[in-house]
Amino acid sequence: MKEIILSKPITAHGEEIHVLELREPTYDEIEALGIPFSYTASGEMNLNTASALKYIPVLAGIPRSSAKQMTPGDVFSVGMAVIGFFTGSANQED
Repeated sequence: MKEIILSKPITAHGEEIHVLELREPTYDEIEALGIPFSYTASGEMNLNTASALKYIPVLAGIPRSSAKQMTPGDVFSVGMAVIGFFTGSANQED
């Protein structure tokens, strides 16, 4: 589980949310949504923003309409936390 403090609260399930809790993706979710990055021939990481964004409502347990309320900075922070599940950085302390 990874917690991300939002810079601006969102509304989900009728409640104001200040902190998103992301759980690890399951095998079936990874199969359906893909890996949110790839590597170039030279070893550089390319982010797959579309894939990372699809994970946010799934892993946070919120409706897509609630995820759409997030600020661009929060979208970036949460998206990087999603990627962290795949790179191992989600297991490190903040």
